[in-house]
Amino acid sequence: MLCFGSGPMFIIWSLNNFTAMSSGSGRIIIAGLASILFCYITGNKLPKEINIWFYCIFFGLISLGLPFLLVPFSLKFISTSELAIYLSSIPLFVLLLARIFLKEKITIKRWLGFFIGIIGLIILSDPHSFSIQNSNELLASLLCIVISICLASGGIVLQKMPRYNSISFSAGSFFIATVLAIPIFSFSSPNSLPSLESSLSILFVGVISTFLGGFCRILLVKRAGAVFTSINGYLVPLVTCSLGIIFLNEILDLNTVLSFLIVITGVLISQDIDSKFFTLLMRFL
Repeated sequence: MLCFGSGPMFIIWSLNNFTAMSSGSGRIIIAGLASILFCYITGNKLPKEINIWFYCIFFGLISLGLPFLLVPFSLKFISTSELAIYLSSIPLFVLLLARIFLKEKITIKRWLGFFIGIIGLIILSDPHSFSIQNSNELLASLLCIVISICLASGGIVLQKMPRYNSISFSAGSFFIATVLAIPIFSFSSPNSLPSLESSLSILFVGVISTFLGGFCRILLVKRAGAVFTSINGYLVPLVTCSLGIIFLNEILDLNTVLSFLIVITGVLISQDIDSKFFTLLMRFL
C-alpha cells in the first residue's frame, strides 16, 4: 500500500524540476532497468517466444508506457487524492472490458455496481464547475479515466495470455516501455541539473512505487489470492490522501470524500467483494 500510495506524492515533488513528460518517461526507464536487472539476478531471462512478445508489446505500451506518461500531466491540475480515487475505479473498467473482449456474462448486480461507480467519478469531476478558465481540470479528469482504462486493459491481457513466468513477462513488458520512454526523456529532460529532491523522487517512484510495488502485488496474489489482494488495494487511496494532506498540504473536501465512498461502493458491488469480504472477516474472527 505504501509503495503504490506514495507514488503520486513523489511525482508532485519531481515536477519541481522535471517536466511532466520527463517525469513520466524517467520513471519508466528507472523501473524498466530495475525490472530487467531483477529478472537476470533471479536467474530468469527475457521472453524468447514470439507470441509472448506480442503480449509484452501491448502490455508495455498500453498498460505501462501510456498511463505512466499521462499521470504527471494529470497531477499538474488535480490533487493526489483525486487521482487515487480515479485509479480506484480500475476494477469497474475491467468489468466493462471483460464484457467486450472476453464475452463474460455480467450480472445485473455487477452492472449496478458499475453505474454506481461511474456516478462517483462524475461527482468527483464536478462537471457543473467546468468553464473555459478551468478547462485544465476537465482535461486532467479525462486523462485519469484514460489511465484507468489503460491499466484495466492490462488485466484483460494477463487473463487472455497463456501461462508464463511472471518475472520474465514483467521484464519484457518494461523493456518495451523503456524503449518508448528513452527518446521521450532525451527530448524532454531538464536543461539544467535538477535538484536532489526531484531526482530522488523520480528514483523512488521508479524503483519503489513502480517496480517493487508491482512485484509485491504479484507475490500477494500468489500467496493470499486475488480477493485478499483486491481488498487491500482499496486502502491505497486512503494512503495517498493521507500523505497528500500531511506532506503536500492538500485539503480533502466533502465532494472528494463522497465520490470516494460512492466509487468504492460501486466497486465492491460489481466485484461481489462485499460478501467475500465478510466471509474472510468471519474466518479471522
